[in-house]
Amino acid sequence: MSSPNYASAAIHEAWEKVGKPRWDGRTHGRGLGLLIVDALTAQGTLILGRLKSPHRTFEFWRDQNKIRGRLIGVGNGVVVAKLNVDGLPE
Repeated sequence: MSSPNYASAAIHEAWEKVGKPRWDGRTHGRGLGLLIVDALTAQGTLILGRLKSPHRTFEFWRDQNKIRGRLIGVGNGVVVAKLNVDGLPE
């Protein structure tokens, strides 16, 4: 079943695998745009007895000196990294 713990783990996994390598300190790190990525997560989510595709869409954005991420349209997001003075993930 889908749970907050699963969602948080999926967000962190998507950040490490796809978001972090695509993060651009000149735009995303300055708060000028969202980073939206499609990512495969390690496990699918069981919904109503059938397996939902593990392919999900995530967004990452700057929140002061932190980077937050979330599944598109779900929740306020979780902190996935801190930014250095250049707007890059530490």
